[in-house]
Amino acid sequence: HLLDKLVGRVRKALDETDFVAQVERQKLEGVTCAEGQRVRDYFQSQIPGSVGEYKSNVIISYATGTRNKWTGYSSDLDGEGCGPGMMYTDLIVRHLERAGISCFTGLHVEGGYNWHVYFEKLRRAKVMIVIMTPAFFKSAPCFQEQLEARKHGLHVIPLLFQLEANGNPPGAVEGGGAKWIEAAENTSEEDKQAAHDTL
Repeated sequence: HLLDKLVGRVRKALDETDFVAQVERQKLEGVTCAEGQRVRDYFQSQIPGSVGEYKSNVIISYATGTRNKWTGYSSDLDGEGCGPGMMYTDLIVRHLERAGISCFTGLHVEGGYNWHVYFEKLRRAKVMIVIMTPAFFKSAPCFQEQLEARKHGLHVIPLLFQLEANGNPPGAVEGGGAKWIEAAENTSEEDKQAAHDTL
């Protein structure tokens, strides 16, 4: 029995090491569609029963950060709908799972339903973990998630995963923060103060 526990611990440590090496490789070589689908399948397998009945006090906010020609890269590094943000999120979800903490992301549901369901789960959560990357601050939807978290009193835990190309922390106005400012300016009058505080 003790030997089984020890073997289990060693397996988990090896899996974790391999997973971190995979994320490091994907930073340079990209995230394939198959790798992205494995993440989605894994997350969706974590929901016992229906998504509507699934409850979690922890929600994760991230930007996929697909690196392709459309986003300014010289080539299409990542598969469609894939990027380093989803892999960083996968890393956090697996760590939380090992600690016995359930969580929810947009990847936990099938495409097309995630935006509506995500905000429904956000309003019931107590904690939001934020995967901070340059792509996160270039995303108006991520700003909306932060705005809703503030409005609903969630405790926000930011985790810095990636710096800007110039080595600065993500979110500077000249980097991607301008998208957030634009999103804040377009909020309703009733949300203006929360939007200002979110910035």
